[in-house]
Amino acid sequence: MMAKLVKAGLLNSQPGKVAPTLAKSPKYITLLDIYRAVEDNHNLLHIDEKTNPLCIVGGNIQDTLNGIYSSVQKDAETSMAKHTLAEIIDDILLREKAKKR
Repeated sequence: MMAKLVKAGLLNSQPGKVAPTLAKSPKYITLLDIYRAVEDNHNLLHIDEKTNPLCIVGGNIQDTLNGIYSSVQKDAETSMAKHTLAEIIDDILLREKAKKR
């Protein structure tokens, strides 16, 4: 996973050192950036291609779900683009601090 993040320009890494650093401020790294880096542009939902074309459901399900899945993907990516790594880090730190009270 680390290699994918380096390739996407999100992490810096040096050969022989296991001490990666962020390539830019976490406030400029979105959840969408991370998702695209590690998922290799795969969609969240996948249509089963191995259905029976002679069945009323199996013969039509791909076309029926394709539009719905595309909409879900677009909505998810729009939402991921609104959230940054900085938000995630801040939330983790707040939750950890709350546990220590």
